[in-house]
Amino acid sequence: MKFQISLFYIGILSIMTGSIGAGIILSESNKSMTSFLLDNQDTNNVPVKVKGNGIGFYLISSESYQNNILAKVVDSHGNFLDIRKITNKVTVDYFHFEHDDQVTLELTNLSDKPVTLQVTIGDTRVQEIMFPAIFVFVGALILVFSRYRRLKNYITEQPDENKS
Repeated sequence: MKFQISLFYIGILSIMTGSIGAGIILSESNKSMTSFLLDNQDTNNVPVKVKGNGIGFYLISSESYQNNILAKVVDSHGNFLDIRKITNKVTVDYFHFEHDDQVTLELTNLSDKPVTLQVTIGDTRVQEIMFPAIFVFVGALILVFSRYRRLKNYITEQPDENKS
């Protein structure tokens, strides 16, 4: 009995394996989530521990569309890793860190009215996610190649011209 798996299924399997691996790594990443109310000129901090050299992220969402919030990512030595003025409802931004440390997202409300915020800050674990990303990329290449081979081998028949 001969069991043959096509390139298409190998590509799909590779993409699924890489996606599941990336999902597991991201779900286990070190992150901090909180929700709070910021009054006028009030400041709140959200800390998180990061490891090694990598890329961190923060996600800030609010209930209003017109915000005026200052977001600063600061390491334990007082160095600014990122600073940004937020004026929209949902903001995602990234920052680079170079060593094991605790970073803090400092949020200051610069508007005249209070704002309720939902905040997530964490580590993307970019070094660990490279292997699953390569699996997804190779799977996509295999899919494209398998579809190209199928189209290349596909012969369309042209109808004969009527010569009457």
